[in-house]
Amino acid sequence: MNLIGKICLGSALILTSTSMLSAQKAPALDGKIPMDPNVRTGKLANGLTYYVRHNEEPKERASFYIVQNVGAILENDEQNGLAHFLEHMAFNGTKNFPGKGVLNYLEKYGVAFGRNINAYTSTDETVYNLSNVPTTNANLLDSALLVLHDWSNYLSLEGKEINDERGVIHEEWRTRRSGSSRVRLEKNKLIYKGSKYAERDVIGDLEVIDNFDHKVIRDFYHDWYRTDLQAIVVVGDFDATEIEAKIQKMFAHIPAVENPKTRQYFEVPTNKEPIVGIITDPEASSINFDIIYKHAATPFAEKNMSYYRELLISDLHSSILRNRYNELLQKGNAPFINGFAAYYNREIKMNVFHNSVTLKEDNILGGIETMLGETERAKRFGVAASELERAKKAMLSRMEKQYKERNKQNNDRLAREYQRNFLSNEPAPGVEFEFEAMKKLFPGITAEEVNAIAKTWITDENVVITLTAPEKESVKLPTKEDLLAVVAKVKQMKLEPYVDKVITEPLIAEIPKAGKVVEETEMNEYGATKWTLANGIKVIVKTTDFMENQIVFQAFSKGGKSLYNTNELASAELTSGFISNFGLGNFDQTSLKKLLTGKEVRVTSYIGELTEGLSGNSSIQDFETLLKLAHLYFEKPRFDKEAFDALKGRYMAFVANMGTDVNKAFRDSVSMTITDHNPRTILFTTDMIKSLDFETMKRVYNERLVDASDFTFIFVGNIDAAKARPMIETYLGSIKDIDRKESWKDNGVNFPKKDTYNHFTREMETPKTSIRIDLHGDIKYSTDNSIMMDMISKLLSKRYLDVIREEEGGSYGVGVWANVEKLPREEYNISIQFDTDPAKADKLKAIVYDEIQSLFTKGIKEDDLNEVKKNFIKERQENLRKNTYWVNAINAHYIYNKDMLTPEAYDKLINSISKEKLEKFAKKYFAKPTKTEVVMSPKEKEI
Repeated sequence: MNLIGKICLGSALILTSTSMLSAQKAPALDGKIPMDPNVRTGKLANGLTYYVRHNEEPKERASFYIVQNVGAILENDEQNGLAHFLEHMAFNGTKNFPGKGVLNYLEKYGVAFGRNINAYTSTDETVYNLSNVPTTNANLLDSALLVLHDWSNYLSLEGKEINDERGVIHEEWRTRRSGSSRVRLEKNKLIYKGSKYAERDVIGDLEVIDNFDHKVIRDFYHDWYRTDLQAIVVVGDFDATEIEAKIQKMFAHIPAVENPKTRQYFEVPTNKEPIVGIITDPEASSINFDIIYKHAATPFAEKNMSYYRELLISDLHSSILRNRYNELLQKGNAPFINGFAAYYNREIKMNVFHNSVTLKEDNILGGIETMLGETERAKRFGVAASELERAKKAMLSRMEKQYKERNKQNNDRLAREYQRNFLSNEPAPGVEFEFEAMKKLFPGITAEEVNAIAKTWITDENVVITLTAPEKESVKLPTKEDLLAVVAKVKQMKLEPYVDKVITEPLIAEIPKAGKVVEETEMNEYGATKWTLANGIKVIVKTTDFMENQIVFQAFSKGGKSLYNTNELASAELTSGFISNFGLGNFDQTSLKKLLTGKEVRVTSYIGELTEGLSGNSSIQDFETLLKLAHLYFEKPRFDKEAFDALKGRYMAFVANMGTDVNKAFRDSVSMTITDHNPRTILFTTDMIKSLDFETMKRVYNERLVDASDFTFIFVGNIDAAKARPMIETYLGSIKDIDRKESWKDNGVNFPKKDTYNHFTREMETPKTSIRIDLHGDIKYSTDNSIMMDMISKLLSKRYLDVIREEEGGSYGVGVWANVEKLPREEYNISIQFDTDPAKADKLKAIVYDEIQSLFTKGIKEDDLNEVKKNFIKERQENLRKNTYWVNAINAHYIYNKDMLTPEAYDKLINSISKEKLEKFAKKYFAKPTKTEVVMSPKEKEI
């Protein structure tokens, strides 16, 4: 991901006047972009690059990365898949951490595999990370660096470990081989036709995986894992001078490879005539059209200010085009399900202008024509000056938000920025530079220039066109000739310029009459203040310094979907999603989005099973807008029949082919089984969408968000309570109050009362058995019981990793999660789920049950329990500095009467849970639990 993606995802300021910005001198376009002055970077004599940065968010934590400029693209045919295989081997023995030593050592300090320890391989890179490592222990910091040191040049690559890992890779391949992944791979063969990218899919060839000689992977390792292709990136709350010195000392002795192989960067060949492909798969679940125009990427050495400015232009145009697609989706019978447009870097030496659309099966060519027509309209007539100014305003707003949070940036986000700098010379100047550069560059970027550049993206050569779809007899797919014909037709279509319709009236025309705070109390255990307004709304305000410019909120009352009959549930289930597409007050969704451009604010409604309400967040300066939106959700919701019909039509088209997805079939079977086929169990199907009713949604919403007196609002963040109070009194204190007494209802949706087995077969392209086991029963709801149940799930997860994944090579991973519920009734549930080879299914299922029983028959390993405890305490420390954690904690206080434990009390509770206590707990709840078991296996194909 380059700066295009970063700019898209980052940003935040209300544009000052254009004249003011114009007065600022724009930087020279041929000038170099400086490196972030907050990072220490250098290159050792052996060629290894390093980046070290002090950063204080999260507190007392650091992230360690080793970035390898090596991926699947460098494999020869007998190594196909071994770059990814090698990534796995880094966790299976190094010089200083034999066997599973890396994981065993780090997990003693609460640094957990999967959550904090991970890696990935792509075609061009392999990256390993240790995240949220505590920095209060100097020995742990040294050991984290030692892990990176070993990953650089000292993997053991023992024969037995290699052979044991073959099964794990096999199961990863099996788990990932869905209809959509097969379609994507076939599509890549066309996009990269004639290039090595068309031959490498990262996970590789199973024949190679199963049979390669150990020497082959060792050769790949020694050829490519070398200091001149490696970077060490360390970001965190530490002394950067000290960490830099340690890196220089620890890594300097690693020898540089003599006569190294050239790290080649591969081209994607040009094509004069369009490459066109129609790709079908029995398990594909949607119909998609993509048209890609290939372009040469900017060479590494030319990534200067001119390059940065072009990134801004491409992102501005892309966002405008996507907004136009979204406008089309709000109207009547929307011509397609969703659309995408962007100019971006796809591979190191290839950029693309990519237009994509998900289609309705009854109007495939019509949907393509509409999407391409909008792109052609933009090419022919350009973007409107007002559209461009809004796009600038939105991007600058997001960047200002990053700027204001510059001292609260996440370690991993910063590390990934330096990673991109190393891999492709992507500029990493820091948010301060980018914010200033953007303010100075934007005034000079005109609509005429944006239009001129965008026209160069659509070419007659280097075009790749694909249509991907499920294999379905009832749907007649267009031919290659049909696709080329519709592309040609659009170029000759009569089109009118886009008209940018904007409503200029204020969000709330008349300020409502304020209601006053009638009672104020302190919630000392939460460090919060509670106000009760005259209309009955309770407001809790907690001021924090975790983020400089963030306020998070949640509003809730009791009731939810539980109060509706079975025939109303589908509409109630999707009411909130539809409401967000209707707009608010006098503004439809499109005009509301335009009005809010440049504001960092988000408010959405929700209707859960037992509660309903609002949630969202804002910057400090947009807090009043957040309150206005909340007010409108209660006082002036909008119900747009045309938008309802458009979205319902899109949903109908979306679910039309979901039945081909074997994973959805499995999920639906699990849902029905664990609720004992209760008629209130809602599945996302065509029948469910057909049953949606506009008037029912309108009634449900109006019944749920109507009475101020039973709502509680929670605000957490950098909020000045004194300044917020009059705004809260105005916009929340004026919401109507009907003094309704209401609560949720228990409708008896529960697990089966006796052991239940649902074993079924399903035709599938890649044979696999999917297994889900749920163990459940009654329990007293308490903090102790919740924590111990969660500990049991973590211990089981560790055991299944060791036994099912590593020893048996039987699954890519076993998911384990636990819940202890208080509402609507007190009960517990542990869920275990994984995919495997059908031939191993029975054996592995038996292991699942054996490991549960062994918790109290053989006992819990003391070391395993200590690791889990460390992780619990570590994660709690991290959570205490997150605004969302406090919102949820205060919510739990009101919904569940659950009191917040102080850090000291929490640590004491965790450390009080002994091996014996947890074994006794496990025996009580798992000696004879009630269970449900869902197993989906492949059906043998008829010949």
